[in-house]
Amino acid sequence: MSLSCRRVLLIAKKLYAIERKADAPLILWTSFPYLANLGFQVGPLSSLPHKRSRWSSWLPSELQWLSRQIRPLLHWHLASFLCITAGSLLALLTPLVLKWLIDQIIPQRKMGLLVLAVGLIFLGYQGRMALTSLGSYLMLTAAQRLTLTLRMSLLGRLDTLSAEYYEDTPVGSVMYPLKEPIEEVAYFGSDLLPAILRMFLTASFTLVTMFVLSPLLTLAVLPLMPVFLIARQHFRRRLAANADTVQSNRLAWSTFLEEHLSSVIPIQLLGQEKRQERRAFRLLAHGVKAQQKLFTTSVSFTVWSSMAVVLAMCAVIGYGGEMVLSGTLSIGGLVAFYGLVTQLFDPLSGAADLYAGAQKSFASVRQLKSGLELSPSVTNAAAAVCLSREHPPQIDFTEVGFGYRRQKQMLHIPSLQILPGEQVAIAGENGAGKSTLAKLIARLYDTDYGTIRIGTVDIRNIQLKDLRQYVCYLPRDPVLFDGTLSFNLRFVRPAAPDHELHAAIRSVGLGQFVAALPDGLHQRIGPGGCQISGGQRQRLAIARAILQQPRILILDEATSCLEPSSERVVLGNIRRALRASTLIVISHRASTFSTFGRLLVLCRGEIVEDGNPHSLKFATSRTSNQSFSAVSTIEGDLRDASL
Repeated sequence: MSLSCRRVLLIAKKLYAIERKADAPLILWTSFPYLANLGFQVGPLSSLPHKRSRWSSWLPSELQWLSRQIRPLLHWHLASFLCITAGSLLALLTPLVLKWLIDQIIPQRKMGLLVLAVGLIFLGYQGRMALTSLGSYLMLTAAQRLTLTLRMSLLGRLDTLSAEYYEDTPVGSVMYPLKEPIEEVAYFGSDLLPAILRMFLTASFTLVTMFVLSPLLTLAVLPLMPVFLIARQHFRRRLAANADTVQSNRLAWSTFLEEHLSSVIPIQLLGQEKRQERRAFRLLAHGVKAQQKLFTTSVSFTVWSSMAVVLAMCAVIGYGGEMVLSGTLSIGGLVAFYGLVTQLFDPLSGAADLYAGAQKSFASVRQLKSGLELSPSVTNAAAAVCLSREHPPQIDFTEVGFGYRRQKQMLHIPSLQILPGEQVAIAGENGAGKSTLAKLIARLYDTDYGTIRIGTVDIRNIQLKDLRQYVCYLPRDPVLFDGTLSFNLRFVRPAAPDHELHAAIRSVGLGQFVAALPDGLHQRIGPGGCQISGGQRQRLAIARAILQQPRILILDEATSCLEPSSERVVLGNIRRALRASTLIVISHRASTFSTFGRLLVLCRGEIVEDGNPHSLKFATSRTSNQSFSAVSTIEGDLRDASL
């Protein structure tokens, strides 16, 4: 064997190994991408890389993405494809039977064959309807399963995103991909894709039959096909841009609606209903204009592409009539050919709507892709460890620095240690960095530099799931769900027995309130707990935190709605329920600090005082004028609270 042959075989072997390793066989080009996804593949020796890149670049990225999503449902699509193919073949039966009827049955006056022809026409219409309906049903089933998978995948992705994303993104924008875009993809799979498939198969089979009947007449009609293709290419970018604009306007409207409906009462109290209605009108007007522009572009596409239909009809009547007069084509052949041309261009005449619908679906696919490609800024480390409940709840800050995207150098903590089981209060003016410090302990954000350790373990090396069970961060406005009291309490411990629920309820002072309710723990509290007061919402959230039994509990103004006497009782009950846990309380009230043995005072992102709130001595040489003023105010309030 020559050296060149051995080299060729070696290269081919390597290419085959690469393809097997990638598990991505090449796909043959077809005039409709859906057929490629059904497995029409080429052999490994003909799978050259330049061909792969060429066809991959030809196939729209949206269809490439969809093909990967529908791969697990390929058997449903294959069954649908076979049904629609059989239905498209039956569509050819009627024109051919008409040719037979005109050329042979009627001239020979054969009544039995006439009955057979009528039966075949009936079979053609009803069989086509039954098979295409079955194919559409199978496609709908696959589309609904794909929709379920996409919704769960997107929801799972959103559940992993960090606090930074949700603080920068309106709720309406977060919710939007879960609604309209997925519905558009479902419509594409259940209605649009079968329609496109029927159009392609009908056009292909019809062209073959036309060529068999009259090659010359087919060649006269065939050059008109590029008219449609040129119109398609010309309007493609405009349709895609208009579809994206429609999606953007829907997203803006969804965001506004979510924000507005969640704030109707405050808007009424501010007397700004008309202003919001004007904003709504402007958003809706932009949406209407975008829809009109998309419709206008679709109509222009229809007008230009329909020229092919009109010219084809004229060619068949003119040239076909001349062939009948010259005796080269029978009358039945002309009638059949005319029916086939009508059958060919009927689906093409509606291609504008199909193409516009496909572009809307592709815009939705792009929305879904962008959502599924989001990645959290806080993730598990490659070698993250589990954290047991026996791990000591000691917190150590070492040269920690952090800043938000719009507020750099927000926090700088050179050194801080909170011992296991210690109870610490944190004070400071608004914007001093109190909540930021607490969120860093719960790892809602990662530090820009420095380390935070629990025990001896860097929190970045702890599994997030274990860390969130170990550390409970409770904000001022608790998150409650539209359900019963027991549902909200059991949210962290679904198997918690009733007696533990009652004990937690009593520890936060809600025992009598729950006992007076008609349904007790099974009483519904409305969306966000709107049917109970602000103080009761905070108490309920603290009871849920007690049920969680965290080793580190952080209350970020989580008792701000309670009166001082009730707050002292609740904090005392928390200390008894979580004896071995570390407790951190952030507050602006001096009455809160009086019950703690250690107070941290923050100013401009730094700890300016750390010690017993009753014995702190403040020197102007150690702090700035602003921090001295803040700390002195706290000291004065503490003296007043002790009187």
